[in-house]
Amino acid sequence: MRGKILLVMVAAIALLGAGVALAGISTTKHNLSSTGTGTIKASAGQQNDEICVWCHTPHAANTAVGAPLWNKATPSATYTMYGTTLAGSTPDATPNGITKACLSCHDGVSAINSIVNQAGSGGYTAGGTNVAFGTTVAGTAYTMPAGVTQIGTSLANDHPVSIIYTAGKASLVATSTTLTGWEGATTVANLLRSTKVECSSCHDPHSSTNGLFLRKANSGSALCLGCHAK
Repeated sequence: MRGKILLVMVAAIALLGAGVALAGISTTKHNLSSTGTGTIKASAGQQNDEICVWCHTPHAANTAVGAPLWNKATPSATYTMYGTTLAGSTPDATPNGITKACLSCHDGVSAINSIVNQAGSGGYTAGGTNVAFGTTVAGTAYTMPAGVTQIGTSLANDHPVSIIYTAGKASLVATSTTLTGWEGATTVANLLRSTKVECSSCHDPHSSTNGLFLRKANSGSALCLGCHAK
């Protein structure tokens, strides 16, 4: 009997945790479902009330992008990186993994409403299918409108990404440095992907606790000072 009670308690805690995670996304602008609170979201119907499907799929995911179970096609745009060299490090020729995943919506070229596996029992298309989205009918690409969230294909005027984090360069602290009050990170090393700075180093797409999906509120430049000892 005690064993059964324990199992029930564990299951309840797991479900509670999943609910909290879902709630974290549902109230942010990254909820692109028809139930989203933002202005950029899917049309009602066609099972477009699903929240996770706009980025993730449990089956037949796009493994070419370094994001878990990614449900969007790999961006095909040509990107201009931040300079040729920076503080002794050279950015990669093109964005990697998680950064490319972010750009699949934010580059202003890739279709936000294009997903590999459609919601519910929808079909599978390796290159993605443009589903109905806002006032855009199915089959038509909906790209990020002009504004601060449309980064564009030129990353020359943005914080460098897909670049190796080298302690000591640009006053960067050691990767073992402890972080306090950051979303999903307790050390600088937690912010890196394969030792590189990516979009996810500063932003957590699943939490907007600090606004703008920042891993830490930038009051007093706290976000910047987590890595740069100035």
